Amino acid sequence: MSLHEDIVANLTGYSKAMYSTWFFYRPARILLDAGEGVSSAMENFVFGIERVFLSHGHYDHIGGLPGLLQSRRSARGDKEKPLEVYYPVTDELVALQRAYVESLTYHLGYELSWHSLEAGQRVELGEGRGYLVAMAVRHSGRGRALGFCLTEQRRRLSPEYAKLSQEEIALLARTRPREEFMESYEKILLAYSGDAMALEAADVADAEVLMHEATFLDPDDRDVPTHATAGEAIRVAVEARVAALVLFHISSRYPTREVVKRVRSLAEKAKIEVPIAVFRGGRKMWVWPERREIETRSQARVVRATTVE
Repeated sequence: MSLHEDIVANLTGYSKAMYSTWFFYRPARILLDAGEGVSSAMENFVFGIERVFLSHGHYDHIGGLPGLLQSRRSARGDKEKPLEVYYPVTDELVALQRAYVESLTYHLGYELSWHSLEAGQRVELGEGRGYLVAMAVRHSGRGRALGFCLTEQRRRLSPEYAKLSQEEIALLARTRPREEFMESYEKILLAYSGDAMALEAADVADAEVLMHEATFLDPDDRDVPTHATAGEAIRVAVEARVAALVLFHISSRYPTREVVKRVRSLAEKAKIEVPIAVFRGGRKMWVWPERREIETRSQARVVRATTVE
């Protein structure tokens, strides 16, 4: 299984525009947004979450937070395990939700900490799990909206040594310190747009998996510039040279059959070569290329979801 397939296989969640969006990425133990239904879907697996990252304060992205916090107090698991919640600085709606949560859950039994984030800030996720970098995105609301890039530090040959043969590289490794011919670089494993207009390709360049919202299939259906179209998301994926694209936050006005058909048509028109998956509610589907269409339902049992191959 390729790296991008492994990342998508470890993504579970739910997304329907206007109603609820949340995604759990198990290897990093992070929850991206916390829409309604997250606690009832994850059940005791809520203890697998160590950090919650909220993209913005609209209800469909934070409405499940009170239930999540309550579940970690009463479900069967490590009830003393701490939880961290990160949110965009100055977001008034998140502040209101925090006040409500703190009045509702005055005695949790575990440490709950809140952290405001600005674009460019970095959050370490723990040994071997990389770090999350917040990025500014364009959306509407009473506060700033953020996207997130799950990133890791890697090493590679410095450009001046890139054309060496395997034998020459092996000789270098035996005779010289690695620091002399290797360089460090950042690799985005998973980029998440949250709710936003089309991202800047430079912000997610060479990401292994790009999760981009695609509320609209037809640009004419968009009344105000607050959400992206599927065509715009595909364009970003092409320009950013990502390895795979995941579309989510698709409006319920479009039947699933139409979503698949239109995404395939847009992908063919764009001559995109990378695979595309779609989250439709709690259903995860590979839809491009057509021969890859395999689906799984990820809402019922989050950790036991079928691997997409």
